[in-house]
Amino acid sequence: MKLTHLGQRFSVTDADLLGEGGEAKVFRWKDLAVKVFHPVRRGTPEEALRAQKLLKLSRFPRGLPGAVVAPVGPVEDEHGQVVGYAMPAIAGARELSALVSRASGVSAEHTRALFSALHAVMTELHALQVVVGDCNDGNLLFQGEQPYLIDADSMQLGGLPCPVGHERFLDPRLYGVDLAAAPRFDEGSDWYAFAVLLFQSWLGVHPYGGVHGRLPTLLRRAEAAHSVLKADVRLPPRAWHWKVLPDEALGYFEAVFDRRERAPVPPALLAVRWSRCACGQEHARAVRARRDALGPLAARPVLRSKGRCTVRSLFRTDGRLLAAANQGGARWVVEEGGQVKREDGALVLDGPADAGTRFFIAGASTWVADGRGRLTRVKDGQVELRASTGLRGGEPIFAASTSAAWRAEGEKLVDELTGARVGQVLEGNTWLFAGERLGFGFYRAGGFTHAFVLTPGRAGLKPVALPHLEGKVVDAAVAFDARHALFSVRTALDGRETVARFLIDEHGAVLAQASGQSGRRFEACSGAAVLGGRVVLATSDGLLLLKAEAGQLVEGTLFPDAAELAAATDTLFPQPDGALWVVGPRELDHLQLS
Repeated sequence: MKLTHLGQRFSVTDADLLGEGGEAKVFRWKDLAVKVFHPVRRGTPEEALRAQKLLKLSRFPRGLPGAVVAPVGPVEDEHGQVVGYAMPAIAGARELSALVSRASGVSAEHTRALFSALHAVMTELHALQVVVGDCNDGNLLFQGEQPYLIDADSMQLGGLPCPVGHERFLDPRLYGVDLAAAPRFDEGSDWYAFAVLLFQSWLGVHPYGGVHGRLPTLLRRAEAAHSVLKADVRLPPRAWHWKVLPDEALGYFEAVFDRRERAPVPPALLAVRWSRCACGQEHARAVRARRDALGPLAARPVLRSKGRCTVRSLFRTDGRLLAAANQGGARWVVEEGGQVKREDGALVLDGPADAGTRFFIAGASTWVADGRGRLTRVKDGQVELRASTGLRGGEPIFAASTSAAWRAEGEKLVDELTGARVGQVLEGNTWLFAGERLGFGFYRAGGFTHAFVLTPGRAGLKPVALPHLEGKVVDAAVAFDARHALFSVRTALDGRETVARFLIDEHGAVLAQASGQSGRRFEACSGAAVLGGRVVLATSDGLLLLKAEAGQLVEGTLFPDAAELAAATDTLFPQPDGALWVVGPRELDHLQLS
């Protein structure tokens, strides 16, 4: 693609692609990120919205905070038509959505400092008559404690509207409102989104998450202003209980989520320091609540039963579980006391894990892949191998098991165990997953998803013919058995998220699929397992079996007794006797169904 920016001509290809969503592609050129809008048909509402965005680029104000990744000039195609814009590239930044996972390595105290900086940025924007509007965890990046606001072309400014709002962060006052018709957002809607982001980053649950019998969906709960702070809402098993919050924070969140107030977040709330007690629980109270009052993560017996389910604890830590695997027995990587160790106590890292570092278990060895693309294989505290891999937005493009270790080297996919080239992928935009007998990967290019199955020790990528996936890929996960891969992917388009699942065999054939925007089958990408082609999901209603019928994954048996024992954010490993290993942020449990 031939483009021009401020008189400089240049070309970009899919090799320069940084990311792709429903609206545009983003390419790297020099030290800039170049956003090129997808073509739209004439006479459509999309064409009107595009014209509105291009007009906004001409009116974009100067002197915005440095944390706003603002346009630095238009980009034209070879016919002289403006097709996008250039902006500074933020290398190594991560999306704010990573904060929801306690496995991210980002502490509550770090989150507090990050949101304190974001508070200052938002306050300054409001003083300049700029409203963020579509403020969500995909439009916010962070490096350390520095936030960055991207997709600035969607901000509400100069009398021009923000035409879209992500439904998880949209102020309920704007439900059903035509956002593109006129400026609809205000400072209060920005502070509402800020409060949602802060709440879920601290506690790992949306303020209208959890389970309520009469109000079954997040949107219905938001309309009714009935948050998880209410006594009749059941928290997800892995969420931190709101009792860890100080009274100032509880009062503010109650006002926003249960009384529909829209005041700015008080700066004093973001000045309260968080600390970690001996049990591993983070809290921000001057007097910490009793451990048995802090919810399911704080105090759990070794053996417990509920109805048809019995849970036995295999491992529990006051630190955090970084990885787990079923490799002839339970194996795991844990961070405790400032060190990273294996299940037998063997040292992996003599120090804490950096945020963004990933760990892969290969028998007695452990692969460590960090956010700078460095790979090491460690055994008994000794480095066996050093290598490097490509990155996708600060995430290493790497996956390993006992039988495989695949890494990206430019556009090549390399088997690190043999040094052989396996196939071709898209540099900087590929996802990889490894099982014991199979591997899976995909990349997006030209609006299409190119997926493939890998076989350890063999060259070649077996293509998978997936249906068209619209929007930006937000999250993805893969569960394996010996002959199947269950690929789950979450995409976002026009503020709405869709989760799709595909059961794929070892030859790359799609056996069954399902997709949706609501319902227990589509709560998360993780929390799934497959054994002999049978699928089980951890949902807020309990463990759910899925059956393949006429090419569709349909609901089968539900085990509601497991609702408080396994979460959609957990990792599941099925056992031959029908039991499951359930891996949470601090525990590995054996769950037996009867």
